[in-house]
Amino acid sequence: MITIHTLASGSEGNAALVCAGDVHILVDAGISARRITSALKALGADPTRLSAVLVTHEHTDHVSGLATLTKQLGVPVYATAPTLDRLERKVPALARLGRALEAGTGFQLGELWVESFSTPHDAAGSVGYAVTGG
Repeated sequence: MITIHTLASGSEGNAALVCAGDVHILVDAGISARRITSALKALGADPTRLSAVLVTHEHTDHVSGLATLTKQLGVPVYATAPTLDRLERKVPALARLGRALEAGTGFQLGELWVESFSTPHDAAGSVGYAVTGG
């Protein structure tokens, strides 16, 4: 079974947690790493066991906590190549942790299948994600 928890949604920050079994995926990190880790702990999810972070696009309200989160947790970050390119200076750990994907492609994370799809937005390589499995 897949569960989805909204950690934040709106112009001040966006983040959600998608879980199935031992797989915990953070979609966007648009709030501080402190708020993200606190919210995860409140849900009973260990922040150090995050499987991945999926980034939809590079706007601040979707990535403001990403630099600290990747520095603290070393979790892989999936995004399109244009998004990763735009974030490279703000998030140095992406050189090591970034995983480029192409819109319209999918990949397996544990028991979950993650499929990306293009979204119309004023951002480079903006995508959404459909998660199935569990």
